Amino acid sequence: MKPIALFSVQFTLSLAVYAVMAFFYVAPRLSRQPRQTALQPLVWVHSFRVVGGTILAPGAVGAGVPLIFQRMIGFGDMATALLALVAAIALRAGSRGAIPLVWAFLVVGLGDTVNAIIESLRYNVFVHSLGVNWVIVTIYVPALLVSSYLILLQLLRPDQPRTPLRTAPLAAIPGA
Repeated sequence: MKPIALFSVQFTLSLAVYAVMAFFYVAPRLSRQPRQTALQPLVWVHSFRVVGGTILAPGAVGAGVPLIFQRMIGFGDMATALLALVAAIALRAGSRGAIPLVWAFLVVGLGDTVNAIIESLRYNVFVHSLGVNWVIVTIYVPALLVSSYLILLQLLRPDQPRTPLRTAPLAAIPGA
């Protein structure tokens, strides 16, 4: 099997699995939360993009992978991870600037991801040894794409604070 075909199959299956999980389990739960609360776990997923910096380690990929590509991927992922971390902390703290930070991280992260996909095809990197980076691209990047989509949905929805459940007085409950 050609490397690009193997990549395509693995990437597509991972993307489908994450999308189904998000549709069945994640989105319904997050839809019941205030926007800032719902965004927190989705943004934290991107804080681990530091793993993309692995490509910068000596010997992490084959010698045929251009250095310019390695640097673009490694530094782009680490910058996105830093933005995600700052946004996650701001969300947790309830900062008024949290939502603009999430937008900034999302735009930078999606730009970095789309650019990485385009450049990986341009440089034909899948014919070279990618080591653990193959797993990152076929397993983690699809999760990043699905979580980015969920983040976008949360950012576009109106923020409705969760209304507390009203409880009936004990005397109004039969048998109490």
